[in-house]
Amino acid sequence: MKRIAGLDAQPPSLTLFHNDPGIENTWDALRDHAAYMDLKTALIVQQHGLCAYCEIDLVPDDTSIEHVVPRSDPAQGAALSCDADNMLAICRGGSNVPVYGPKVRSPDLSRVLPPVERNLSCGQAKGNRPASDFLDPRRVPGDPSLMNIEESGRIGSEQKACESHAIDPAVVDNHIVGLGLNVERLRIRREAIWLELAASFSIFADLPEEDRADHLTMLAESQLLPNRDGRLAPFFTTARSFFGPLAEAILAAPPQSWI
Repeated sequence: MKRIAGLDAQPPSLTLFHNDPGIENTWDALRDHAAYMDLKTALIVQQHGLCAYCEIDLVPDDTSIEHVVPRSDPAQGAALSCDADNMLAICRGGSNVPVYGPKVRSPDLSRVLPPVERNLSCGQAKGNRPASDFLDPRRVPGDPSLMNIEESGRIGSEQKACESHAIDPAVVDNHIVGLGLNVERLRIRREAIWLELAASFSIFADLPEEDRADHLTMLAESQLLPNRDGRLAPFFTTARSFFGPLAEAILAAPPQSWI
């Protein structure tokens, strides 16, 4: 999970929704309003096209809006149900993603992998548990990363980074477990990306040192910086872990919005 920037401003249509005296400010009403799609689009753009939790690329059939404070929260849920500051764009967590019809599952095994109930992540794994049980990706430090990806594709807390931010690694580990970020569906995808990067890296092995460094930097930038459409490559933290110090040098350069 990478740090993401929150919305700079809510979409104008959402402001109209809130200010319309003829509309009750409820989640059900928002779902039926044009502001819903505008809000979803704005969140996706702000997050550079990645799920706020697992970092899979968000596509039309696999995107939903997450309430950081669940709507079921007895104290704040109802009041925050239509608050853009309480929302993130996330994937559907490996649930039944419709493609051509309601009973058709995605053929992409990184999105839906049987047995489905053992491969749920993100909002599907989080459920209605309180926000205090999880890290808010808008509030975590961007540098250094609190999480690290192993060659096997497993994600875990980065102890030194946690210590530098005075964060208990157990809090990060509990977040990973609670969101199902190590389910086999996601682990396999991260491992595949690691192997693809390693294969690309090996192509440069016989080049002169200066040329090798230039090619490696270009490869790293292609994985770590937004493309022309403003989108990041899926599973950002996998590439960040693979490139190590080079990744940190690239990410330290301005602008940082955050990446």
